[in-house]
Amino acid sequence: MLTRRRFIKTATMTAAGSLGLTGYGFASALDLPGVRRHILRLPALPAEWIGLRILQISDVHAGPYMGAERMAGIKDLASRLSPDMIVFTGDQMDRRESDAELFAEGFAGISAPMGVWGILGNHDHFIDPKKSEWALRAAGVEPLVNDGVTFDRGGARLALIGLEDLNAGGGRAPDFSVIARYPTSYRICLSHQPQSWHRVAAAGAHLTLSGHTHGGQIALTGRYLNVARFSTRYIAGPYRREEAFLYVSRGVGVGAVPVRVGAPPEIDLLTLHSATASLKAVA
Repeated sequence: MLTRRRFIKTATMTAAGSLGLTGYGFASALDLPGVRRHILRLPALPAEWIGLRILQISDVHAGPYMGAERMAGIKDLASRLSPDMIVFTGDQMDRRESDAELFAEGFAGISAPMGVWGILGNHDHFIDPKKSEWALRAAGVEPLVNDGVTFDRGGARLALIGLEDLNAGGGRAPDFSVIARYPTSYRICLSHQPQSWHRVAAAGAHLTLSGHTHGGQIALTGRYLNVARFSTRYIAGPYRREEAFLYVSRGVGVGAVPVRVGAPPEIDLLTLHSATASLKAVA
């Protein structure tokens, strides 16, 4: 039986091979990520939080194609950018239990003034999710699994909320009601899969940060001819619907297919700003 995962793997490798891009794509997949910088213009953002710099690292996939040395290079790059806060938006591990130790080794000591925070993705559940949470803590990343943390600046509160993955099993599931616990805060939500955005926004999140898509890994014409469209319309970058915002990172790693074409690895430096001008992307 042709599973969705096998279909995407076959289609991706066929497309890359037919275009003579496999070697290039493999090299791209193993490069250190670029830095994608965005100013997000957010209508409800309190003035006290203008200029906040959040570094998003997503879809590391510690494993066969993401070793400890490469992760240490990403950690050093993150440190040089001097963000206020670092967030990991899921799929830190690929699928083996040993990937947890690999992640903990590679990112050991990562830090930021307002902390380093993380959520679980679907791949983090391929091993024991408790082991995945252990790996985050061992590296210096505090898990937010259906939980949140608040910050105060000049009397204006900001809440960072992390949700469980949509595909979590074993009695674990995303609890969207957590967002409502912070009614007086500007609410930023970490939710691995961007197809959750509508539920996250309906629950009251102002800004949602997601990953999961890898930007498609094979993106021949940007968002439109893209493997990620099998699962979501939200491929990469910023999206807006009314006053709710979503940002999707292409991430730094790969899953079963060690090829990236048109969707290079990235970490995302997001600067929050007021909405003096509209920032809008068509979904």
